Amino acid sequence: MNKRRSIILSLVIAVLVGAAWFGYAHRSAIRECFFSTNADLPAAVNRTNAVQNTNTNASVNSNSNSNAGVNGNTNGTSNSNTNMAEQPLPKEYNLNVAFTSQAPDANWDQDHDEFCEEAAVLMVGRYWQDRGFKDKADAEAALQEIKSWEVEHLGFYYDTTAAETASILTGMYDLTYDLVEDPTVTMIKRAVVSGNPVIVPTNGRMLGNPNFRSPGPVYHNLVIKGYTDDGKFITNDPGTRKGADYVYDESVVMDAMHDWAPNADRTKPGNGSSTGRKVIIIAHGT
Repeated sequence: MNKRRSIILSLVIAVLVGAAWFGYAHRSAIRECFFSTNADLPAAVNRTNAVQNTNTNASVNSNSNSNAGVNGNTNGTSNSNTNMAEQPLPKEYNLNVAFTSQAPDANWDQDHDEFCEEAAVLMVGRYWQDRGFKDKADAEAALQEIKSWEVEHLGFYYDTTAAETASILTGMYDLTYDLVEDPTVTMIKRAVVSGNPVIVPTNGRMLGNPNFRSPGPVYHNLVIKGYTDDGKFITNDPGTRKGADYVYDESVVMDAMHDWAPNADRTKPGNGSSTGRKVIIIAHGT
């Protein structure tokens, strides 16, 4: 009898150990299965229809003609004191922005760990081109093209400031942009309703996304593409393969919003993200 109990106990222990190992080995996939937040969202509006709203809904109105790119030498508009017209906003809105993870093939090597800015720019660039992604290989090739452009024009490809990230929109996609310091939730919503996706640099660990590999990225960029009627932003977050239409509380994004500090030591990834200014990038088609 004792021998039989020992066998049963051994089998139970083996099953528990096997389950624990399986759960640990597949922890990212399990988290993503249980923490997807993209249900019951407003229907996505395509770019053509969204841009038509510019005539009836306020977009960003610039008060400054100063350049805001790398060292002030690239095209774009810096707009710290943006005026937003007081037009009524829809209760909810959602732009049709194609999604890609920053690691399309789930290859989280050094390049792809740093590709959140590139992925955010790529998604916004494809939105203005009226293009999606044919497949993972298409997304990967485009990310590598952006990296090559950065290395050639910036001298590096990781931890780019908002101004440096915005310069890629001009250099790669011929887009103009506004850099808006200390934006409000309403400003972001008006930009989206006017057909302009918004790139937001953040301290990624402050986002609390359960799908990130623990402890999460210190510096992270995502795209705001919409909002709901219950106080949430609809994002394309490239930091997880389940980042399409990922929903964050507005307060979470606003609190986490931080640029990379321009003088921070880039040899220490994420070193300056919690001290940078609060800023967003609003891209405009030409």
